[in-house]
Amino acid sequence: MSNCCSDKCTKSAAWFAAGLGTLAVFGVLALYLVRTEKTDPVAAQRGAFRLQQWTELKQANAQGLEAYAVVKAENGVYRLPVAKAMEVMVGEWKDGNAAGRAKLLERLDKSTKAPSYE
Repeated sequence: MSNCCSDKCTKSAAWFAAGLGTLAVFGVLALYLVRTEKTDPVAAQRGAFRLQQWTELKQANAQGLEAYAVVKAENGVYRLPVAKAMEVMVGEWKDGNAAGRAKLLERLDKSTKAPSYE
């Protein structure tokens, strides 16, 4: 064995070469997969369908957050835009925690009241 390199230097070079070899193998595999895998037309159609469904759901949620609506008229439950609902809550809670909590629980009882069939 020659004395030109120390044992530590030889081990470091071996680890470096092993690391480069590993990266090369993964690179070749990744290149192979990219070039050989083709998108299935069914998968492309399914992706377009999912995008359409997501867009419709997003629009419906936006309408729900930004519009007034009747949820349960018999119990007095209505939907407000988020900004207006925040204003109402701030107005109700400005008197203190106890008063705001009492109003909130009163509305909860009223909204979850079971219908009477008598």
